[in-house]
Amino acid sequence: MSSADLGRHVLILTVAGSFTVAGRRLTDPVDSADKLGKLVAWAAGKHGGLQPIPGISEEPRPARVWVVGAAVALLAGAPDDTEADPGAHLGSALAPLVDDGWELRKGSGPEFILARGSGTGRVLVEVLAEQQPWLAAGETAVADDAGELGRRLGCWYSALGVLPETTGALSGAVLADRVMASRAGKRGAVVSAPGLLPSWATPEVRVQPAWAMTADQVEHEVRHSDEIVRISQMAPALASAGMLTFGYGKSEALDGDAAAAAAAAPKRAFGLWLADLPAADELTLPDTLPLPHPLMAPDHRVQAWLTTEDLDGLTNAVRDGGAGLTVEQLGITEAIVWQQKARVLEAWATRLREARETFADDPTMLALVDTAAADYLNALANPDIWTDASLRHHYQPAWAAAIATHNRMRGRRAAMRISREYHAWPVYIEGTSMIYGPAPAEDGSPVDLSDTHTRLGRLTVTARAELTGETILAMLLAESTSQVGEALADALGIDIIASDQPTGPNEQHTPATEPETTAADNHEAEPAAGEENTTAAAPDAPTHTSPEDQGPEQPDKPAGPRRTKAKPKATLGGKPAAVLDTDGLWLADGTRVELDEPITHVGQVAELAYTHNLGFPLSETFTEPGQIWLSVEVCEAVGVDVDSIDHMHPSKSLRALTAGIPFVEKALNDGWRFGGIADGEPEGLGTWTRVYREGDKRKGVWVVLTAGLGDDVAMPIFAGDPTAAQVARRLDLLAGAMRFPWKISSSATAIDLMLQARPKTWSPQDWKNVVMAPSTTEPPFNIGDVEADFNWSREPTDEERAMTFLHAYDRGGSYVAGIAGTELPIGAPTHHPQGAPFDPRVPAYHLTLIPKQGDWLQPYVLNPHGYKFTEPKWVCSPRLEQAIAMGYEPEILESYTWPQHGRVLLQWYERLRDASTILDTDDPDCQAARNQSKVVRNSGIGIIGSEPFLKGKTCYNPERRLHVMAKANSNITYRINEIGTKTGHWPLAVLKDTVFYPSNEADPDKAWPGGPKTYGRGFGQYKPERSGLLADQLKYLNGRGYQGKQELDPIDDWRRAHGLTANNEEA
Repeated sequence: MSSADLGRHVLILTVAGSFTVAGRRLTDPVDSADKLGKLVAWAAGKHGGLQPIPGISEEPRPARVWVVGAAVALLAGAPDDTEADPGAHLGSALAPLVDDGWELRKGSGPEFILARGSGTGRVLVEVLAEQQPWLAAGETAVADDAGELGRRLGCWYSALGVLPETTGALSGAVLADRVMASRAGKRGAVVSAPGLLPSWATPEVRVQPAWAMTADQVEHEVRHSDEIVRISQMAPALASAGMLTFGYGKSEALDGDAAAAAAAAPKRAFGLWLADLPAADELTLPDTLPLPHPLMAPDHRVQAWLTTEDLDGLTNAVRDGGAGLTVEQLGITEAIVWQQKARVLEAWATRLREARETFADDPTMLALVDTAAADYLNALANPDIWTDASLRHHYQPAWAAAIATHNRMRGRRAAMRISREYHAWPVYIEGTSMIYGPAPAEDGSPVDLSDTHTRLGRLTVTARAELTGETILAMLLAESTSQVGEALADALGIDIIASDQPTGPNEQHTPATEPETTAADNHEAEPAAGEENTTAAAPDAPTHTSPEDQGPEQPDKPAGPRRTKAKPKATLGGKPAAVLDTDGLWLADGTRVELDEPITHVGQVAELAYTHNLGFPLSETFTEPGQIWLSVEVCEAVGVDVDSIDHMHPSKSLRALTAGIPFVEKALNDGWRFGGIADGEPEGLGTWTRVYREGDKRKGVWVVLTAGLGDDVAMPIFAGDPTAAQVARRLDLLAGAMRFPWKISSSATAIDLMLQARPKTWSPQDWKNVVMAPSTTEPPFNIGDVEADFNWSREPTDEERAMTFLHAYDRGGSYVAGIAGTELPIGAPTHHPQGAPFDPRVPAYHLTLIPKQGDWLQPYVLNPHGYKFTEPKWVCSPRLEQAIAMGYEPEILESYTWPQHGRVLLQWYERLRDASTILDTDDPDCQAARNQSKVVRNSGIGIIGSEPFLKGKTCYNPERRLHVMAKANSNITYRINEIGTKTGHWPLAVLKDTVFYPSNEADPDKAWPGGPKTYGRGFGQYKPERSGLLADQLKYLNGRGYQGKQELDPIDDWRRAHGLTANNEEA
């Protein structure tokens, strides 16, 4: 069907009236459902318009009435806001048509379907409302231009044969469905189901996280350069989608030898493969490129799910962008494969490539085609986009991962080629773009690094600029990858901020006036931390705080000698937080405060904290600022477009969304200011924003937009859909139990709590500047081979194999449980090249010849993953102490010992232990607060060793984290050995802090072999987590890493199924 024929199927409604696709005006503006119904009936009647659109299947698609621009508000009553969702208003606006005999139902997207009549006289149309149509490509003026929108619609339909939808992703999906429908009955590949994966199989879908050269490398690379150049792959995802073979249909899980054999097959299946990525330092890779997989680490092995494209790429030669590995070196232990495979997206990609050629001279349409292709392929891994039943088959995360890998490897091959041809390396890489500072050609002319072929995926120059001394200096002084990217973006005049990195809010976490409460971490969101290696985000925090950021909070008199008597009381200090909901302000005691006047700006919100004495006292002289949490409904009411929040970067997104709204502008005009806004950032509200009034000596107030906070996993405080009063109470319970309030994020709270939990034996200054000063000691190479959590299993004995059940017991608070008795490093270590005599009281790194394991019935404390060691390994003191206690005689070859040490995290541990105990009641609010304290403790141990997020900042100390981990694993080993020696019961597997014992007893409480003192919910005690049949687990008990935990039943499900007493065992 041509674009001319499209006029029989589509009408466009603008604020000026109704129009044909060709731009001919038909009627006056349509401002009611009655007028719309009459228009549809008139057009579909004698005039032959609004006819159903023929489809490949027998069922035609509805004709379309496209309501655009200001006409949406005219018809549906939607607010005149381009960010609002017209679908929320359209259905109610069209409801009166039901009384006129029309059928009305919701479509699969924002559209509504109108139908009336039967047989050949049946009228079937979809009413689609877009205040800012996707086809307008962000051009506000086009939103009401029926002529231009009709032109674009006709062009799109002529080239692709389908109507576009409201987003690029949905437009790509409609085309894909059209292609699938054309294959029906022709034995072609038809995908009708989503590519669901087990929860533990998480392939990497990023192409390339932001990476930059080191300062020394940059200085060397640009020494002869006078320009910087960005080269980017052209339509990279589209190029790969048409080339790759994808799996579909039913998947098959393989493990052990079967998985390894499938990976080594000459023609591998499309699949995902659980592999051990070797340490990059053990390979011969160029240090002038990022590592060939985003999860690969330089100094230790990493377990990761790889795509088939990863296997192909990593086993390629280094000169071709690979890693020169063999499949055997990747140690495949598990796989998910699809036996059905085809170039599922080849025809789809061909249609889009042909459309690109058609629109070669129409930049707007070309950009729309590229956007639809990229958005659809990026959305393959996002289940939230495909929630409607008719769209779920588009959720294909394994496809998205394969495309990302193909793009990454294409870029690496190009970088290696450029290095050979031009002796140049990229100074910065992100996604499918690379930035070079190439030296000019011999004749002084600029070199052209772009590809010479014309295929999609080729590298083309997309930006270039003069390389100035200012740009070089900015790169050399940058303290993070994102700062390098920002410096280059400024120079090139483009936006290449490191969005692929875990980033988060930019709210500056400012120092308090008392040293013991100085904030050390400026994060509003945290990185993956704690025992679990989960995904989370954290910002590149500013390294200093200006007085303007801190707010005008100055003493009445000049500072003088510190007094020891008559200390002034803190001026604030009621409860830590209150929650503002649409029906008033809810305090922690359940009181609802009715507001005397409507809230019109955020400064009035801050005033509520002062009025109700909010703030949490930490000492007689210092109080943490009060917090006002705005419910999601209030966020919407004050103008925040909560549906547009980017939850990968919530605070940055919120700042942009709130900048300029009256709720913010009125406050700024009234003298209120916001902390943590970096230069060039819009003056808006982040997830957490400190709001203060210019010239006011009162502390700023934390204003929290709950719409930007995480889900129940990251924020258990919201578990069970609590009321505003419950949230306020839970925050109060948490603060009271920890003696410190939740603020900004789990890692920020954990770090501030460490600073607050100061023993009186240390002065505030020494506590911050000595004990909590950032470590400058790099962990030694390969320490991660030994200093790691257990992942071990063994084959059962004949006697054990005859048992019926397998029970998993989790060790409560495993990491923090060992802190109380552990001496942790302070300051710099002393190096002993020939080794130091072992002293269990002294924290140390010891390079050790690892003795052979003496007992196969239990995991080896000096080899928690069961690797085959051929060289000495670095070990921390607690782990070495346990090995010696068990009779091993390791030989120490070299040492780093800390002469200054102490139990510096003891009070931090005690506060978290007490919180866990105090909040362990049947009260749901206490349980939610208790789980929130778990998030703090888990993040705390992880963040202190996190180089990307804390290095160079207060509390950064990877040696402490390694010693805490070593103590936790030593304690697990001690208990296993004690139980086994006394009872003869040995575990069949250990995974992190979970121990798996076989038994003939179905009740895990009775089956526990360790006695009552070690059993319970306290820190260091064991409690049942999962149970199942041993026979179902035998395939996982194979002497390698254990993969069967998720196949066991959660403990409450198990108890219900076996008639045992149900118990909430979550700790």
